[in-house]
Amino acid sequence: MKEKSKKSTSKHSHRAYSEKRFWAESEYAQSIFMSGLGNMKACIHALENAVEIDPEYAPAILTLGSVKYQQQEEHLGRELFLSLVSLPADTMAGGAEELAEIIDEAGDFLIESDQYADGLELYQAAVVRFPDDSILHQGLSCCAGHLERHEEAIAASRRAVELEPENQKHVNDLGWSYFQAGRLEEARETLTRAVDMDPEYKLARTNLRLCREAIKQERADE
Repeated sequence: MKEKSKKSTSKHSHRAYSEKRFWAESEYAQSIFMSGLGNMKACIHALENAVEIDPEYAPAILTLGSVKYQQQEEHLGRELFLSLVSLPADTMAGGAEELAEIIDEAGDFLIESDQYADGLELYQAAVVRFPDDSILHQGLSCCAGHLERHEEAIAASRRAVELEPENQKHVNDLGWSYFQAGRLEEARETLTRAVDMDPEYKLARTNLRLCREAIKQERADE
């Protein structure tokens, strides 16, 4: 099993560089207010206004894309999420790092919604745009693993570990990718390393136990 990491930024900030952005922000704030009142029709209308006013306003694109998936309009949600990858980095005050965070939030939504094929497409585009972002590679691995594209999952997990070798979650995920691919000895070695990094990490311990049981069963069947 894998545990999807989260970006560290807790709140989106954005650049109010024009009147267009100001009015988009106003509509976005209105959407939040209407959502709090339970008026989803007005909330969605405000989100659509925000994106129409400023098609580069990433928080509104993210939220509207999520709403479209929830309304079973997956094709519209997919288009909105994929458009995030091509936005200019300076559309956010935090630049490329913050934009990558929003893209990962879209990916997290897709993973939590079991939309793994769309998640894979989003993360594949994202890692081309941001090749040194380990969290995006981890998201790619997660989606690929669920779709049984095991070699792609392993390659993405390896890249995440290369970028953050001390990130225990990435090491655990690489071990689980090996396990899903049936590469049990590599899985055992990698999961052992994940446990050694922090013996209190329950998920890694559970994965290592499952791996050892699978190896034991495999040898018994020989």
